[in-house]
Amino acid sequence: MCPVTLDTAFWLTAAAILALLVLSGFFSGSETALTAASRGKLKTRAEKGDSGSQRALEITEDNERLIGSVLLGNNLVNILATSLATALFTRLFGESGVALATLVMTLLVLVFAEVLPKTYAITNAEAAASRAAPAITIVIRVFSPVVTAVRFFVRAVLRLFGVQTDPDSHILAVREEIAGALYLGHSEGVVEKEDRDRILGALDLGDRAVEEIMLHRSQIEMINADANPQAILEQCLKSSHTRLPIYREDPDNIVGVVHAKDLLRAMYKQAQNGG
Repeated sequence: MCPVTLDTAFWLTAAAILALLVLSGFFSGSETALTAASRGKLKTRAEKGDSGSQRALEITEDNERLIGSVLLGNNLVNILATSLATALFTRLFGESGVALATLVMTLLVLVFAEVLPKTYAITNAEAAASRAAPAITIVIRVFSPVVTAVRFFVRAVLRLFGVQTDPDSHILAVREEIAGALYLGHSEGVVEKEDRDRILGALDLGDRAVEEIMLHRSQIEMINADANPQAILEQCLKSSHTRLPIYREDPDNIVGVVHAKDLLRAMYKQAQNGG
């Protein structure tokens, strides 16, 4: 094999491969950051004047278009980098350069274009999403026609297999995300059971009928104001409630509410006075 001169073309090709790896890492990290970032935290940052967070909120409204554009860009730079590396290694090592280029590029892409940027993005999701959003917005605009065509083709293929897709649907509804977070927090000991049940109950409030929440008046425990004090005292002590409505003559004629603590205070005061 003839010695290979490391001429200008060699260094330009190597520089191009390096630049493409950087772009690949950017695409990978951006995808992870934008999909993992909390929209609530991005909204808070945007309200404080962070334009990048506002842009991130806008482009994540359509996750399908976002992911399609990022994947298209990522695949383009990865394929181009691999092609250049294959040509470069073939020039240096002959036919064995193909296998060597495959091995080297696999390691480089795995470490520097996948694991490293995605690890950073997942640990700094909101900050990374804010920084990446302006550039990704341009990528989405550039690749929008291609992504639209791909989306149409993919949906057509899925329909052939009986799979219906809703372009406006989200993978998880906000309500389901909140419920899932509450169950996870409770299982990890971060959220108390009472707090979890209270919030879940509030989420279900719109689906509940009034009769499920309110108690019919015929089932409400009440005190007859005309009953003798001893009977009233016994009823309060036996009751599982601390507040009991008081009626006079007719249960519909509510004249007040007695609180167990108020009753105890009155009894204590009477005992102190020797009554």
